[in-house]
Amino acid sequence: MNAAVLTVSSILLRFLGLWFRSVITGRIGASGMGLYQLIFSIFLLGITVCTSGFGLAMTRLVAEGRGSRGCVLRCLALALALSGAALGALFAGADFISLHFIRSPLAVRPLRILALGLPFIACCACLKGYFFALRNTVIPVLGDFWEQTVTIAVSLVLMDRSPLPPLESLMAGSTLGEVASILYLVPVFLHYTRKHGMAESCGGVMGSIVHIAGPMLAGSFLRNGLASAENVLIPIGLQKNGAGGTAALAQYGVVQGMVMPILSFPMSLISSAAMLLIPEIAEATAHRNPRSVRRSAEYAFRYTLLFGFPAAAVFLVFAGELGTVFFGSEQAAQILRIVAPLAPLMYVDNVVDNLLKGLDQQMYSLKINLCDSLMRVALIAVLVPRFGIRAYLVILFASEIFNASFSIGKLLKITALKVSISEWIVFPAVCGGLAYYVLLFLKKLIGFWA
Repeated sequence: MNAAVLTVSSILLRFLGLWFRSVITGRIGASGMGLYQLIFSIFLLGITVCTSGFGLAMTRLVAEGRGSRGCVLRCLALALALSGAALGALFAGADFISLHFIRSPLAVRPLRILALGLPFIACCACLKGYFFALRNTVIPVLGDFWEQTVTIAVSLVLMDRSPLPPLESLMAGSTLGEVASILYLVPVFLHYTRKHGMAESCGGVMGSIVHIAGPMLAGSFLRNGLASAENVLIPIGLQKNGAGGTAALAQYGVVQGMVMPILSFPMSLISSAAMLLIPEIAEATAHRNPRSVRRSAEYAFRYTLLFGFPAAAVFLVFAGELGTVFFGSEQAAQILRIVAPLAPLMYVDNVVDNLLKGLDQQMYSLKINLCDSLMRVALIAVLVPRFGIRAYLVILFASEIFNASFSIGKLLKITALKVSISEWIVFPAVCGGLAYYVLLFLKKLIGFWA
């Protein structure tokens, strides 16, 4: 039931996100979308500082029966302290970041507007982690819908009726959406805990929070710092390859602002279940039940690949329609067709990361992600200036194969899970191939009768 609630809500939220991106792309263009993505890639560092590990720590501790009032307050205090530091750094450094990294003075005010939302994001991450551990998905889901609704509504109203530039209107809408989310979550959390009570206080909570959140914070910050460097290097490399400043931002905006959101859209069908695997695996591990862990991992692998291969078939057949309908971009359609085979590996990698977190292997995941990010930055710096956007697409494939291979290998080793090639890989791949030809036939049939 929880997986169903999260899945349906994720689909609706991602669809709203795609629709909103298509609307703003029509207003600010591909180059504006590129700048929008660059600003958010820098802002992601601030989000990392105040959220990485704290939501996971809350989920893990509550699932283990240690979610006392002291645990919640300590998580919130740490998250708020770090979010305040991140807010100050981002606010003070907005000029330097915009001129030397993003290379656009238009990014200064949007960055400062986004920074104001960091404390609210930190609190939301902790409180949502609490409810996810209790398998109560309705409360966080309603908060996500409320936040998304406020964000979209305020952004569109400001773009239409305020003197603010479009980018500043979008960032103001995002920040006010975060404020609306916390105004919903705090009263609901207080009411819920008064009604149902909380776990008894237990010692060592702060040490456990640091043990879980510390490696996640350090690793995520390094990885997202490298991801931000990667996002900055891509348009710079495209300019060196011969594209003008606006054209380089446009190409970057097509890949990161259009193609990748479409490719990751079906992940909403499995990411919900993957998120719920964290408390399930943590609880099974705490009770020393390896059979339950193996069973969950096996189901996750099989059904994710069984979904991923047909999803890739849909992208291959309908890439033109998806790129045109959402963004009116033929280039987006062409690139989507090229990267469509990545879908099964992307989806299973996401699920495996969640399984490893539930097994207290978040440090290993971060090491692999960090190595992956270092590799991507190095390859982008060397290859994109010489070969342009084609090199970046090749790097995407190499990166995903590298990351997924090591993560899957670690999971199989820890759980002693035996892989059935025929059931896990061959059968889903055959289903994907059949789906491709059936969809292609139906598309031609519809075109013939039309």
